[in-house]
This record gives sequence, structure tokens and C-alpha cells, in this order.
Amino acid sequence: MVNVRKEAVHHSPLFHRFTVYGWAFRLCSLWLSILFSWNVLAQDRAFAENAPSLDDLSGLTVRVCGTSAYPPVSWVNADEKVDGVNVAVIRMLLEPLGVTVDVRQNSNWRRCLKEVELGNVDMLSGFKTTKRQQFLTYLDAPVIRETIYLYYPIKHPLVFKDWKSLAGLRVGLLMGDSFGNEVDAAFHEYPNLELVSTQDQNLLKLADNRLDVVPMGKLSGQLDVHRLGLEGKIGHTKTDVSDFWYLAISQKSPLVNWLPSLNKRLNTLLKDPDMVPELVERYRQIYNADLGLNGEFDY
Repeated sequence: MVNVRKEAVHHSPLFHRFTVYGWAFRLCSLWLSILFSWNVLAQDRAFAENAPSLDDLSGLTVRVCGTSAYPPVSWVNADEKVDGVNVAVIRMLLEPLGVTVDVRQNSNWRRCLKEVELGNVDMLSGFKTTKRQQFLTYLDAPVIRETIYLYYPIKHPLVFKDWKSLAGLRVGLLMGDSFGNEVDAAFHEYPNLELVSTQDQNLLKLADNRLDVVPMGKLSGQLDVHRLGLEGKIGHTKTDVSDFWYLAISQKSPLVNWLPSLNKRLNTLLKDPDMVPELVERYRQIYNADLGLNGEFDY
């Protein structure tokens, strides 16, 4: 029989000191985590208790503006009122609460953005960019996806490779337009970038071979080409950009106080999968009817 003697393991005082410190650190971290969680819960509870009621919105007037260049999602009609799918969603969001939605607009898109930044206008809809987030608070749920196409003179067809490959071309861009941070950065490097206040200017220049390419929304571009009678003169091709339109509130608007409740209402509205497609079709027809047009589009 073999006797195995286990020798006691002796640790130095330094080892014991580090062990004690380790446990103390763990306990301290746990305690701080609990305190932080309590603080967050307390803040959420306080915010919920102090958040204004939706009933308090009744009687409020909310000014809205938008881009004129993206029918049927957003355009400014003959009565100088912003119209389209996104405005319809804003009305559905606010009008049942007793809010008056003021859609009068006699400015271009860049001026609309500035008025929202100054707090003179309460809401708009658009793509989410880093620059705009400095003065806008976006609602959480996107309303509609927009695919961006390149439009070009039909006699000079274009195949999209990447945005940098367009740098040597004459590119027309609507003032205030944005296609995401990466694409916007590429635009700033273009030596032949021409900024205009209306998309009509861009399309007429394309038809006259005074521009090589204009980035626009797929459906809005087709509608505008048809409206201007430029079919057969302008072609289009798909890009790699497809982004969402969001509703956004000026950070200087009192409406931001109801942001959590408005997010909940918008989420509820958008749960209906047929709502936005039906609005797109309805406002496409309204846009064409207002202009006395008809036509079928690949959208």
C-alpha cells in the first residue's frame, strides 16, 4: 500500500492581498451595476410620470415642409402645399389627436431644411444623415424605402459601377439632397457638380446633353420624365443606394416632448402591411391627375 502525503500549499501574503482585492473589486462592480440600474429605472419612471399626455396635443398647430422632387412620396403641389405619402402619414399620426397640420410651403428643399433647423417648421420627412441629426430628432420606424437611380441622356447610356467612377462626369444635384454619408462625401470630391433648386432643371439639362447624369428616386424620376414629356430622351439605371424615409421633428419644436408617444402611434400605424403601398398608389394617381397625366411605371 502506497501512502501519498498531500503537502499543504502555502500562499504568500501578497497572493492573499490580491485575492481580497479581487473580491472587493467584484463586489464594488456589482454594487455600481445595481445602482446604475436603479438610476435608469428611476429616470424612466420619472420621465413616464412627467411626459405630457397626448390629450395635451389637441389644439396645437404643426408646420410641415418637404422636398418637391420625390413624387409620390413628397412634392409641392400647385397650391404651394407639400403633398404625398409622407405628409399623409403625418396627418394620420397627428390629426386624430386634434393637431392642425399646416402644409403650406413656398420654398425649396434646402430652405425647408433651414427652416426646420431654426425651429420655424416642426416636421419634415427625409433620409437620415449625420448632418441632419444635429438639428432633427427622427422617429424610430422608417416609413418607406426609396431606391436611387441614375438618369442620363438616352444617347449616352450609363452603367453604374460605383460613385467614384462618376467623378469625371457632369453631375446635377438638387440643393439639400442627400443619399447617405458615404455618397455625399463622394459628391464633394466631384469637380463638375452642378447644384440646382428644382429637379426640372436637372432633367431638362439632361435632355439637352448639358449634364451627363442626375441621381433621383426611381419612381419620382419616372413620373417627372413623363410629366416633362422627356420619354425617349432620358434613360435610367439602378445604383447601390436604397434608403428609408423617416419622419423627423425639429429639436426646437415643442413636439419633441411627445416623442415616445408618437413613436408608439407610428409603430401601430405601420403594422398594417398594406397601408404604405396603398398610399403610394393613391398619391401616384393624385399626382398624375393634378397634372392631367396618365401612364404606367415600373415601380
